[in-house]
Amino acid sequence: MVAVFIVGGILLFGGGIATGVSLNKQKTHKIIEEQTLMIGAIQDGQRDLLEAASKPVVLDAELKASLAQVPVQCIEAAGGDAMSVQCAWATCAAFGQSSANRPECSKLTELLVRTLGFTPEEVQYRD
Repeated sequence: MVAVFIVGGILLFGGGIATGVSLNKQKTHKIIEEQTLMIGAIQDGQRDLLEAASKPVVLDAELKASLAQVPVQCIEAAGGDAMSVQCAWATCAAFGQSSANRPECSKLTELLVRTLGFTPEEVQYRD
């Protein structure tokens, strides 16, 4: 195993020498200059990205209130649909109340289960 590392190191060293000899000084100098410019551009981009990521995300009061009240299944920007069964069910679960102060969404739950392609017998309900 050690012999493999030694042979590999010798081959890498030899390859580096062969590369250095095959390139003349002008080509090497130009390559290093271009590489330095590329590294500088990458560092500038990383610096800009770090600055943008370190800025706090500002949510105004209206947006906070709307996000707190609207279920995610109803927000189109999040992939939801305000006219879907999923939205109706999530709204009922969040805001619907019965006399026992619990949401009464059994009909919507059955419709949601059928919409998702299951039969009510396939789904186990928890009490």
